[in-house]
Amino acid sequence: MTSTEVVRQTPKQKTLAKLITDMTPELAKALPRHVTPERMARIAVTVVRATPKLAECDPASFLGALLTASQLGLEPGPTGEAYFVPYKTTCTFIPGYRGLIKLARQSGQVSDIYAELVYANDTYKVTLGLHRDIEHTVNDRNDRGEVTDVYAVAKFKDGTTTFVTMTRNEVEAIRKRSMAANNGPWVTDWNAMAKKTAVRQLSKWLPLSPEFNTATALDGSVRTDIGPLDAYQPEFVDGEVVADAQAIESPTESDSPVESSAGESVVADGGTGKPRMATKTQLAQLKNIREQEKYDTDDEWFGYMADVAGVGATRESEITFDDATRVIALFQGQES
Repeated sequence: MTSTEVVRQTPKQKTLAKLITDMTPELAKALPRHVTPERMARIAVTVVRATPKLAECDPASFLGALLTASQLGLEPGPTGEAYFVPYKTTCTFIPGYRGLIKLARQSGQVSDIYAELVYANDTYKVTLGLHRDIEHTVNDRNDRGEVTDVYAVAKFKDGTTTFVTMTRNEVEAIRKRSMAANNGPWVTDWNAMAKKTAVRQLSKWLPLSPEFNTATALDGSVRTDIGPLDAYQPEFVDGEVVADAQAIESPTESDSPVESSAGESVVADGGTGKPRMATKTQLAQLKNIREQEKYDTDDEWFGYMADVAGVGATRESEITFDDATRVIALFQGQES
């Protein structure tokens, strides 16, 4: 019996645990060699026991989230690599901080990547300009105070580094825009979600693995099909919206920092110092999508793009090439 038949032939009395067992052959095809389908099935059953509301979700959406995690090589649950979050009657897939770090290190160009929380009693200093740096000292491990900031750092194999910084208020603004603001990992693992938010912002400036890009693109997605990830057209009920943050890269001999329109000091592709902006063709495509989806106001339109694709722009002139590519990709399957 194929996984598609499992979903279609599911009677109400069939337990989710039994469905997971029936899904084992499909998991075997998707999982990396070091993870057995039996182990992933056991983890999935444990996740359901830990979050009973998942058993009330549409079984197809749970199995879809399980298959997505398996295809990305991420384990849901206590490890923090991925989360399955119930939203009404659907199960959403949310990659975790540890999962993104794991996938980022698979790019082959990043030698190290991490995020850290800054507390009120820490010593914390960010230097911009020509000698950009972060100084962070923990003064008292037993009394650090409240979280005030978060930053993410990546080190490339050529020795250069880049980092982003965010304030707690910036992280909270993102959480509040999420439909899972008061549910799932934002409640149980706020620290990890804050770190993940910084890593997602940092990822805009990194050459990362296809798996990392897929994980962020599917953040908050609902999946009911069974098939390869590259053929999957996701639906979303929750996205981890990535707002603008400070992106700072240590310059090489051919790179020099510039000030962006948001006052950020960045170094981007090609040594131009600026991210590549959306083309006229892309903007025309986005305009057509906006008209088809009937978003009349800019607030509604940019809010929608933030939810489904993590676009941080608030006006057309701020839309980057990568932003436009992610949004357009979501509709390509619908236009064909």
